[in-house]
Amino acid sequence: MPDSPAYKRLQRVAAEASKGAGLFALRTLRDVHRECAALEEEWRDSQDPGAAEVRAVLSRIRAKLAPATTNPYGGR
Repeated sequence: MPDSPAYKRLQRVAAEASKGAGLFALRTLRDVHRECAALEEEWRDSQDPGAAEVRAVLSRIRAKLAPATTNPYGGR
């Protein structure tokens, strides 16, 4: 099977797909971080009884994502 053309194509496609996976994940984290910030702002003046809880959850999500969005390589 490792010598079959289909298997080799699959390996090549998988290798190509994995090349951009890290960048894709970083962009996704940044997009989620930005969206949480936008939603937090939208909920800022809400009179909804659960607004404070929603803002708190969004803030916690942003706090967890912040290290990956500000310094994705983990250096100091």
